Amino acid sequence: MAEQLAEFAPRLTDEIAAAILAAVPGVFDDPDSAAENRASTEASLVSIAHAMARAEDPTRIELPAATVAFGRTAVQRRVGSGVISHVYRAAHEVLWRWILAHIGEHSRDQRQLMQAVGLASAWLFACESVFVKAAEELYEAEQQQWLRSAAAVRGETINQIVEGSESNLERAESRLRYKLGRHHVAVTAWTQSAADLEDPSAVEAELGRAAELLGGESTLFHSTGLRSGVLWVGRDRAFDAETLASACHRLKPADGTRLAFGEPGHGLAGFRRTYFEAGHARRVALLRGTEAPPVSRYADQAVVAMATLDPDQAAIFVDRVLGPLSKPDAAVRRTAETVAAYLAENGSRVRTAQRLGIHGNTVRYRILQAERALGRSLDVGSVDLHVALMLLPAVRSRLKG
Repeated sequence: MAEQLAEFAPRLTDEIAAAILAAVPGVFDDPDSAAENRASTEASLVSIAHAMARAEDPTRIELPAATVAFGRTAVQRRVGSGVISHVYRAAHEVLWRWILAHIGEHSRDQRQLMQAVGLASAWLFACESVFVKAAEELYEAEQQQWLRSAAAVRGETINQIVEGSESNLERAESRLRYKLGRHHVAVTAWTQSAADLEDPSAVEAELGRAAELLGGESTLFHSTGLRSGVLWVGRDRAFDAETLASACHRLKPADGTRLAFGEPGHGLAGFRRTYFEAGHARRVALLRGTEAPPVSRYADQAVVAMATLDPDQAAIFVDRVLGPLSKPDAAVRRTAETVAAYLAENGSRVRTAQRLGIHGNTVRYRILQAERALGRSLDVGSVDLHVALMLLPAVRSRLKG
């Protein structure tokens, strides 16, 4: 049983994550907390499996490092302490059902079945009690430390500005130790590398490089998770379009790390707006998955960001407009990319070929293929076609094959 539990830990983690979302909806549904929750869950399952295999006393099991790290960020996200018991109850229920099913499969007779059920029940309930108590103690200790820290004041002030409940410029500047009555650009960074789970230095290093390229005079960093953060870069003179475009082009983040830029803004309103824009640019990058560039800018994704606020409706629109041209196979993808470039170049096959680095005859062939798939000639002025092709990479996972 213990050996199988360690092997099935990733699959059980999926079931437990779904159960937790159902038990406490809206708490761990953002990409960062969801990833941290999964890492914590899988580490706990493996820890339990190893303890069972060694026949250890369940009351001596310690919280895994990933669970401790997850507890710390839960405090910073202002997750209520009452959520902890709901999380462990949901996880316990899934784990118990899995164990009960496997006991039934492997028991030789009724007597062994009853012995195994009794032992597993007692062991798991003792283990759950230890985990809940340790998690609650960790939460309380971290909360006390967090409330006493300057980071708490900064985080709370940022949240109030973003939510629109803080409008006093001087008071906010005093708490943040950052000038707000100037020009700002928000940059968010995140990494999907498991190696960086407990070390945010990779994210902060990339944000530092972005600030340097933007020519920032001051910065304000705000951690949004174990593997993500946002940096406001401020200066007295306005950020010009060329500086922002150059910074996005020159940044070459490490493997697994991604960045998203908001557009420049001024004062409190600009501080908020550039933050939301960076967040939307990141959301589009996550929707695009491996098709997204390592550095995204809101200005390049504004239409897609607005149109994918309801991703299901966006997918329906793309399917209706593109039909067979939205299919996922490689040849159709190349055709769709060629059509998108062709429309962007206002129907010029020569400029399209130069843009994509392909032969003009290849452009001509792909355009003919696209027209056959659509059942009509390409209309360079079609807004629907332009928008659908822009949306395609972001909604591809929602389209039927």
